[in-house]
Amino acid sequence: MSKTGKFSTYHVPDEGIWYTPGEAVRLDESGRQVQIVKDPTGEYEVHSCRLATEYSGSPTLLRVGLRRGPLAERTEPATPFRPYTV
Repeated sequence: MSKTGKFSTYHVPDEGIWYTPGEAVRLDESGRQVQIVKDPTGEYEVHSCRLATEYSGSPTLLRVGLRRGPLAERTEPATPFRPYTV
């Protein structure tokens, strides 16, 4: 993992699972390596996902950028719009 600014970058084995920007995930650090798990209540949001072409070898790796924090859908909803009455 590398951390620059408000984003953290994780390199995980490419197991055919693609992470879409904006998708909620959580980190599972219980095993030998960190796993990214899709979870609608996860505490991270996917910022980016691409093949980690800077690394060669097997297995191929994905470079996944995550940011911590609530997604817009999980925050308290805004008050409904009420037009002015005249």
